[in-house]
Amino acid sequence: MTSFRELHQSGFFVLPNAWDPASARLLSAVPGVPALGTTSAGVAAALGLPDGERMPMATMIKAVAAIVGASAVPVSADLEGGYGDVRATVRAALDVGVAGVNIEDTRYPEARLRGPAEAADRIAQVRSLDRELVINARTDVWWFGGGGFDEGVARMRQYVEAGADCVFAPGLPEELIPEIVAALPGVALNVLASPTLPSPESLAAMGVRRVSTGSALARLAWGSARDALGSVLGGAGFAGLASTLSYQELTEALDKRY
Repeated sequence: MTSFRELHQSGFFVLPNAWDPASARLLSAVPGVPALGTTSAGVAAALGLPDGERMPMATMIKAVAAIVGASAVPVSADLEGGYGDVRATVRAALDVGVAGVNIEDTRYPEARLRGPAEAADRIAQVRSLDRELVINARTDVWWFGGGGFDEGVARMRQYVEAGADCVFAPGLPEELIPEIVAALPGVALNVLASPTLPSPESLAAMGVRRVSTGSALARLAWGSARDALGSVLGGAGFAGLASTLSYQELTEALDKRY
């Protein structure tokens, strides 16, 4: 089986993001899924919390451990901004068996960007813990910082020099993807899935290595449940409750042991 590290070294893959053991079991069993990520927004929402490090680090690690235990494939943990002491947080994630981590350059609870040197130093601290751990360094320049192309590229380059294996820029305008790839030759670029993204084949041709679904699958599941109930209560009957997943299939999936 291809290791999680090897997936980033050539080719292209989609990384689905799970939010609980059931989603991890179901998603990791889909043919063609080589690995899973966790979604901090999905994990938080499943616990009735908003995203943005609103839970204790230990609570997040417990959720990650449950996802790792349920998954048939390697798991990368979304550890947001690192929950303060990034070394302690990543060490705890390593202890529960993750193959990779996602570390943001945003500081919480303020939701503001760290300086690039500080953010790079935190990546270097994580790198020093384990040489095989795959580090996905996320910059929120386009989401929170109001920054532009030059700042984003500079940050991502600095994070790679500090030890990141992959760079991630949610909110990156899709038309800039080819320019980012060209500006960072040989660097594995992770983009966030959206309904407007080009096809996987087109993204692979551009040089993108990884597409993460983020919270999209969790929101799709919860949104579909909300809308189906709204349809029932709106007088459309119960046909909207038909599911592609039977009770027996769900039970059998959750009964598997890896």
